[in-house]
Amino acid sequence: MEIQKIYIFEDDLIQATFINNVVSKFFPNIGIKQAGKLVDIVDLLEKLQFPSIFIIDVFLEDANGINVLKKIKQIFPNEIYFSIVMTTGDDASIGIQALKAGADDFFHKPIQTENLITRLLNAKKFISEKINAKELQEKVSHLLEENAKNRERMITLISEFQNSKIQKADKLTESIKNAAFWITQRLSENPEEIERVTLASKLVFVGKLFLTESQIHLPVMTNGFVTNESMNRVPAYTQQLLSQIPDFEDITNILVHIYENFDGSGMPDKMKTWEIPLESRVLRVAIDFEYFLEKNQGKEAKAIELLFNEAHRLYDFRIIAYYDQYLASLNMKGKTGHTRENPILISELTPNMILSRNIFTQSGLKLVGAGTRLTDETIYKILNVNKEDGILGSIFIYEQK
Repeated sequence: MEIQKIYIFEDDLIQATFINNVVSKFFPNIGIKQAGKLVDIVDLLEKLQFPSIFIIDVFLEDANGINVLKKIKQIFPNEIYFSIVMTTGDDASIGIQALKAGADDFFHKPIQTENLITRLLNAKKFISEKINAKELQEKVSHLLEENAKNRERMITLISEFQNSKIQKADKLTESIKNAAFWITQRLSENPEEIERVTLASKLVFVGKLFLTESQIHLPVMTNGFVTNESMNRVPAYTQQLLSQIPDFEDITNILVHIYENFDGSGMPDKMKTWEIPLESRVLRVAIDFEYFLEKNQGKEAKAIELLFNEAHRLYDFRIIAYYDQYLASLNMKGKTGHTRENPILISELTPNMILSRNIFTQSGLKLVGAGTRLTDETIYKILNVNKEDGILGSIFIYEQK
């Protein structure tokens, strides 16, 4: 599937000819249709071909270009096209109106060749991405016609597409999967939850596949708020793509609700606390840990600190605590430049041991901080609180030499 037609709606013959010349050089093998009067535009609307590019002047001789664009969107809601709206003057409100009406791009006249070419390049790239996405959906739809044994093939297809579109997605999903599996094992005795979180972790970025190239590498949420307006559609995109896989409702539900905030301020359904599926809460922490890790030059302690700063507002604190312990478990054999860490029973605590990770209680109290050298008093405190509240997970100490 390729671009079929380019439509120029411009009543100024000189401007229209100029645009036509530029477009014909840029797209020599694509047909160009031109109209300046409403009657001619209406005639073209009855026989449009897609995918296509529309270049529309706002102030036509006997029509409003924004209304023409609205009509196109009304008649052809599911077709692939890119609309460029242009106008004379510097009235910013016109641009806002055009964008609200669904324009993909907007610029003021006079038309500059380089300016127009830049927008044509954007249009070509946008349509190419939409075509690829549509072809992916068609492939997925075709697979649905086969029997249930092809379910795994569909998951693989989407996963491979995800990994090809999003930088480092394969490595990120592998890290997320390993962490999510370890943490969920400690939070749930239900083997189905462990299986679901493992499978869902392979597809955590699928909702971003329909975003533009400039958007796809951005985080969906920043500080608990959508990074930009486009990210509001990520849960719907996730639902749209994964709903085509048979017997996948549970996994889809997990992935759709990854961006619910723990305090109920997230999306798409403003779920809070335990209303959010456990697997969604685990994956959210794992995704954001990887983001913070990259932003802080691989400093795990800093990434964990940033997560804890938003515990209860964005995250389930238990999952962050277990994530910290998961990192400790990776260091039980020691990493280059790191002191080896080991889990220890409460009954085995002795003075002068140094904690390598924070100790939290089941209720969320930070009992003792990482780096603390244990004393008789500290151990007594841990033992007493454990009787009343319970220590969350394991206690890790640095290996004593």
